[in-house]
Amino acid sequence: MDIDEKPIQLELTGPEISLEIQKSPSIKVLLLKMAFLSMIRPSTLSHDTSLSKARIVLNNLRPNREMIQGYKSVCGFSRPDDTIPISYFQTLFIGLLGKFITTPYFPINPMGLIHIGQSFEQKRPIAMDETLDLSCRLQGVTKTQKGITSQFLLEVMSDKKIVWQGISSFFTRSKHKKAREKRPEKKEENFLPIMETIMVPWNMGRRYARVSGDYNPHHLHWLTARVFGFKQPIAHGMWSLARVMARLEKECDTPYPVGVNAEFKLPIFMPATITMGYEKIKNQPQKDLINFELRDEKKRLPHLKGQLFF
Repeated sequence: MDIDEKPIQLELTGPEISLEIQKSPSIKVLLLKMAFLSMIRPSTLSHDTSLSKARIVLNNLRPNREMIQGYKSVCGFSRPDDTIPISYFQTLFIGLLGKFITTPYFPINPMGLIHIGQSFEQKRPIAMDETLDLSCRLQGVTKTQKGITSQFLLEVMSDKKIVWQGISSFFTRSKHKKAREKRPEKKEENFLPIMETIMVPWNMGRRYARVSGDYNPHHLHWLTARVFGFKQPIAHGMWSLARVMARLEKECDTPYPVGVNAEFKLPIFMPATITMGYEKIKNQPQKDLINFELRDEKKRLPHLKGQLFF
């Protein structure tokens, strides 16, 4: 997503506040709270707004083996061992992120957040029977004329060591209207070799919601999608990223540590037919890379772009 050239970084101040919860919050309750807060919270902040340093912690979590197996099936993972897919850990933070954005420590309209980017790095294989400690904190908030970008640092610890770390980036559009600008000339794109054509069924949003816990309404039904301004329900961005990770897991023997950087582009309106492209770049000075993308089959417009590095 394009962001203005002169961003302003809002300051995080004071000693860090840590809020420990005993279990992941109810998504239904969080959605109701978000709907209420959307009526009283702004979609922008002033340039001199200071935000408190805050962290939400959930300790001693035992991953749900049945949910993980369902996630593997829906996203296409086929490895038969008891390790957890690298992209699954983001789903463990859905409740923590929801909890955070409904606290006073995040004074922005929670219903206006658009997931624009996700990165993560995993240090080693993580088994389904490990006991995990989760931590979610606001890492940075950047303001431009177009809106606000918020980044959350997500950490998974096992035996008091960080084993997975990720950054979720969200964008909130500003309601400020400005004069129409001349669109920049389109740059010629480099398309990656197509390795797979994927059919996305009309109910993929509901299927992914059941195995991830992400029940945001614009993924579930055309009626609720229209409430949020979409003509049809859209696929979860994290499902699209997981689908790529599942394919690359089959094709590439990637050693640990392994990491991913991904940007979510245009939404996937379901049902859809999309293409997956990727290519491996060898002999990098420090890391090997795999560039990947998902595109609309007909118009070739991008839905997802990113890199896997190891």
